[in-house]
Amino acid sequence: MRYIFYLFTFLFLTIFGSFAQKGLKDTVSVFAYNINNYGYASSGSCPTEGSPLKNGYLTTILKYQNAPDVVAFEKFSGSPKTLASDSMQRTIMDSVCKGCYANTTYTNVSGYKKVNTLFYKTAKFGYLGTTTIYSGDNSISDINLHKLYYKSPSLATTKDTIFLNVIVVHDASGSSGASQRATEIGGAMSWLSTHVTTPGNYIIMGDFNTQNSSEACFQAMINPTDTLIRFNEPTNQLGDWAGNPQSFAKYLTQSTRRVDPGDCASTNTMTTWFDHILCTNPIIRGTKNIKYIPGTFTVIGQDGLHTGVAINDAPTNTSVPADVLNSLYQMSEHLPVYLKLEINIPSSLPVGFNYFKVSLQNNHPFLQWQNSNNALANDYEIERSEDGIAFTTVRTNSVTAGSVCSYTFLDATFSSNKQVFYRVKEQLKSGGYLYSNVETIRPVSSISQLVIAPNPVSSRMVLYIKSIAANEATINIINTLGQTCLSQQAQLQDGENSIAIHNLPSLTKGVYVVKVQAKGYVESKLFVKE
Repeated sequence: MRYIFYLFTFLFLTIFGSFAQKGLKDTVSVFAYNINNYGYASSGSCPTEGSPLKNGYLTTILKYQNAPDVVAFEKFSGSPKTLASDSMQRTIMDSVCKGCYANTTYTNVSGYKKVNTLFYKTAKFGYLGTTTIYSGDNSISDINLHKLYYKSPSLATTKDTIFLNVIVVHDASGSSGASQRATEIGGAMSWLSTHVTTPGNYIIMGDFNTQNSSEACFQAMINPTDTLIRFNEPTNQLGDWAGNPQSFAKYLTQSTRRVDPGDCASTNTMTTWFDHILCTNPIIRGTKNIKYIPGTFTVIGQDGLHTGVAINDAPTNTSVPADVLNSLYQMSEHLPVYLKLEINIPSSLPVGFNYFKVSLQNNHPFLQWQNSNNALANDYEIERSEDGIAFTTVRTNSVTAGSVCSYTFLDATFSSNKQVFYRVKEQLKSGGYLYSNVETIRPVSSISQLVIAPNPVSSRMVLYIKSIAANEATINIINTLGQTCLSQQAQLQDGENSIAIHNLPSLTKGVYVVKVQAKGYVESKLFVKE
C-alpha cells in the first residue's frame, strides 16, 4: 500500500509539473488608427470633416475587428474631459462594446490642437497611469506612455503582474520633416533610455510619417544605443517604403483616397507606410509573458493590389466587406494597423524550483538555484540562449543527495557582449523533465560608454569612448537616408579614449548618426550638424 502511495505521489508531481510549466494562455488584440481630425467642426471648404456619419464609420471598423482589446487613436480634436472620457466613450466605444472600455489619461503640454489617446478593455487590463515622455514640439501631440497591467485570473495568488507599456505617437508630417521627426522620437527615446532599467514589454505605435526605415527617427527606435529599449518592426519589412511602394504593397497605410470626399485630407493614393506597431525584444521573444503572434500584423483594408490608387478603385478590394471598405475610405486618409499578442500566465513558481537567479561574477554569468523535489531528479541541464528562443545545453550538473538542495554554476566560457538567457532543465528519474523560469543578463560590453561633444557640432567633434579592453574600432557617420558620409578607424585603449572627428565641414546641416563598432559590438548616438 505504501508503494502505491509513493508511486501516486511521484506521478502527480511529474504530471502536475508538466502542466504547471505550460500555464494558461490568452490572446489580446492591439489596434492603432489615425482618425484624421476627428472632432473638428465641418466648414464650407471641408463639409464632411465633422460629419456625424464618421461615428458610424468608426464603429463599423472597430466592430469588424471584433472590438480590439487595446485601441489607440491619433490626431483628433477635443479635451480629455469632453471627448475621450465622454463623447468618444459614449458615442463610439459603448456602441462597439457596451461598458467594455475605459480610456487612459492623456496630456496636451505641447499645446497642439490635436491629441492622442488610448482605450482598453477593462475585463483584460487595469490602468496604472500615463507619463508624458516628449512634449517639446508644439506642432505635434504629446508622446505619452500608458502603463497597463494584465488581469490574470491568478494575479491575487501568484502576484505575477504582467505589464504592457503602450506609447502612442503622431509625428511631424511631410517628406521634408525627417529632421523634426528625428528630434521628436529622439526625445522620447532619450526619456526611455534614462528611465527603463530592465527589459520590459513596450509597444510604440501610431502615425510616424516616415518615408523609409533609414530615417533617423526610425533608426532611433530599431537601432538605439541602449538595447533595452530597442524596438522591432514585427514583419521585418524594412526599406524605402515611399520610394518603392510596389515592394511593400501589403503594408501601405496612406492615402486611402484619390478624390477628396469632403474632409480636406490627403489624396495622394496608396503610396507609403506611415503607421506602425513596433515591439521591444521581450515581446518579440516572449520572455516577459507577452509575445507577438507571428503573422498577425495587418493593415486593415489593404489587399496589396491598390498601390498608387484609392482603396476602392479597381480591382475590387475584397480584403474586407464592402461596408467596412466604405467606412475606411470615408473615415480617414489612413488605414488602421493591428496585431495580436499572446499572454502567457505563469504559475506561482516552477514546480520544484524554490528560486533561480543569474548575476555577474567577474563579468561572467553566475547561476544559482534551489530545488525542493531534488530526490526526484536525475540531473540538471543548464541551458543558454542568445535570443531567448533557441536554447543549448552548456553543462550538466549531477544531483547532490537530499530533498532540498542548492546549486551554483559560473559560465566562464561565455565572453560575448550580447544579452544572454538561461534556464535550468531538471531531468527526472521517470524520464520526464521540468524547467525553471528564464533569467537574462548582459555582461559589460567592450564599449561601455559613448559621449559626443559638442552636440550640436560645427566643424569638429570629439567622441569620448570607454572601453574595457584594447580594441580596433570603426567609426561611421550616417545620414538620415542610411548613407555613410564619413568613415575612419581608431585604436581604442583599455579605459578612457577621446577620438577627434575633423571632416565635419563637408556635411550639410541636419541630423546624423555616429556608429562605433568594435569586436562585434555597436554603439550609436544621434547628433546635429549646424
